[in-house]
Amino acid sequence: MKKMLLLFALLLAVSAQAKDRVIDRPAFKSTNTGSIIPVKVELTKKATIVHFRVDCAHWRDWSMVGARLESGGKTCAYQHGRIITHDGTTVLADEAFEIGRKYPKNAQQDSLILTFEPLPKEAKTFDYLESDNESSWKIYGIRLDNQLYPLVLPPYQKPVDNGEPLKPLTLKHGEATATLTLHGGDCFDYFGDPSRHPITGDYDSRSRYEGDSTLIYCHPADVATRPVFIRLQTVYGPFNQFPMILIPGETLMLDVDGAACIAIGSDFTAGKPSLRECYRVGGTLGDLEQVLLENEFLHYRYINGTPTYTEGEDVSAWCDALWQSLDTLRRGLIERCGYTRRQQDFLRLLLEDYYVRTVQEHTLVDAHARDLMLFRDGRSYYLPPRAERLLYLEANGLDHGEVYELLKGFAEAQKIGEKMRQGKVQPDSVILAAHPYFQPVLRAFNDSTRVIVERLQREAKDRMMPTPDVTGDKLLEAIVAQHPGKAVFFDFWATWCGPCKKGIEAMEPMKEQLKGQDIVFIYLTNESSPMDEWNKHVLSIPGLHYRIPSSLWQQIPGLDAIPQYYFYDRTGKRVWEQTGFSNEVLEEIGKEIEKALK
Repeated sequence: MKKMLLLFALLLAVSAQAKDRVIDRPAFKSTNTGSIIPVKVELTKKATIVHFRVDCAHWRDWSMVGARLESGGKTCAYQHGRIITHDGTTVLADEAFEIGRKYPKNAQQDSLILTFEPLPKEAKTFDYLESDNESSWKIYGIRLDNQLYPLVLPPYQKPVDNGEPLKPLTLKHGEATATLTLHGGDCFDYFGDPSRHPITGDYDSRSRYEGDSTLIYCHPADVATRPVFIRLQTVYGPFNQFPMILIPGETLMLDVDGAACIAIGSDFTAGKPSLRECYRVGGTLGDLEQVLLENEFLHYRYINGTPTYTEGEDVSAWCDALWQSLDTLRRGLIERCGYTRRQQDFLRLLLEDYYVRTVQEHTLVDAHARDLMLFRDGRSYYLPPRAERLLYLEANGLDHGEVYELLKGFAEAQKIGEKMRQGKVQPDSVILAAHPYFQPVLRAFNDSTRVIVERLQREAKDRMMPTPDVTGDKLLEAIVAQHPGKAVFFDFWATWCGPCKKGIEAMEPMKEQLKGQDIVFIYLTNESSPMDEWNKHVLSIPGLHYRIPSSLWQQIPGLDAIPQYYFYDRTGKRVWEQTGFSNEVLEEIGKEIEKALK
């Protein structure tokens, strides 16, 4: 009987233990931040305890406005928590965690242990949400089975090498396009400025979303362009940024498995997939894009492990060492990655582009210049042209041939385009003297510049004001003095400033209501706003406009950020100022104007 009781007690103990589970380093599907990462989950009958690693503690202050878990439509409320500060394995502090408290940055690693209500018994995954605020910490799909998420994309198929080299391109005008699909974790977004047209300066790329996960990007182009894309939601893992190679008339398709990307960059107990299981590329540029994605370091300024130049060093010897280092790197990548002949040639172009960019920072004369494939033929056109390369080519006797002439024509077209961007219409003779390939874009840009200039003369000539000849500290008062008896509202802005333009647009209804009253609206920008862009905005923004020299702009007291607003009453006294725009600021502006006009 005693043995039966012992056996029964043992079974009860085992059963109780079975109900308590520990999941170490669980996989999760996506996160909007890499700042906190779940490292352990404890499941008991009374609570769900989640251990987080805090990765932001060493570089910024932080706090949390709330915390909850969600699974299967049920919300599990936060109960209590602890914050532990370590120095290596030594615990420096272990104290109660306070939601809403600001925790200062520190050089140690902070850990959070948060206790919530128990998850539903049938739960297989759960989400952690700090709050519903868009920027708050969120982690989705934390697994409770110590498994990875199944791969979304089909198995990788190694491309067949038919021995065909990378063929020279024939440049053509058209659109460079890419279709990017992120499976899990929201969608892609474009960032950076490579999509700005190198001659016209226009930001004329177009992006549209299909469903929740596919971005279709189109960029009118005349030469290759290198935009970079980022994942909006899934920002943790090796692929946060996706540099692209886009060429007019060519296509690119990219599919990315968001959960696999996270797994590859994490320390999940279940392991990690291979790099090539994270994405698939297609289209006419797909195999070349694979080379760029697998060697993303080629997109950046410096390649680790390559020789750096030291002041006073023999430049020629350093060039030789850099050349040999990059050749060794190229051979190793080809052997390890199994690239086709076409991919090998593209890899060589990327490495040669890096070589010339690095060498040209220290010297123009280079014994390896004539060994480069980069300037040999139309394969050069797979990479964006760089006008500064002309000096390198001329210094090494490569100032002839199709590639040199096109690069020279590109540089001249950029200079002509800059004049048009300053609102200067060019005579037809200038366009006809340009390189034939760039004449169509120059002619179209010249025509559009002429239309804008004529409209400015016709519609806004009296609203584009000359800058008073005073120092920066007296500029605003000098402008105010030109409008005696009137209130003056100053808006400091720039064509590239989103909040500035949002504020301008929001104020238009108010300005319409104030027409005919004793108030003047004045808009000031500096030379960071391209002339052509500024001209277009002048036509659409009622008021007086000044384009201030940047040197004078820097002398204006207190002008540290934009949008910046100053308001002077009808006596010429400054009565209000504000940095930044919001709906509350718009209300304040209305009240100050109403008060001044009484």
